Amino acid sequence: MLHAPPFEGTMKVRNKGVDFALLADAETAPLAMAASRRLSVCGISTAVLEETALPEADVRTLQYYGGIVRCMAAMNERVMQAVRGKTGCPLYRFDGEGEAALIAAARRMLRETGGIPE
Repeated sequence: MLHAPPFEGTMKVRNKGVDFALLADAETAPLAMAASRRLSVCGISTAVLEETALPEADVRTLQYYGGIVRCMAAMNERVMQAVRGKTGCPLYRFDGEGEAALIAAARRMLRETGGIPE
């Protein structure tokens, strides 16, 4: 079982995962959770991390998950700006809209980092 560090910062671990992480804010967390559920059916374990105090980033939690997952995706530009350079793993920016686009983007990002086969 994956243990998350205790909540001491500004990031809520909404879902634990070991393959991929979605970095969200309060506005984008519901979409990230929905995509995470669908990705799990495909065998992709997805963490959903919700930053609660933008523009500051919870570096401790980011680096913890950065050492576990293959890559991370920021759900919007505000989150991207807050976490850039602090993740410890490849960081992407999700530019699409909707759950299907997010799932397709996650699979592409994982393929690019060697997380899932072509």
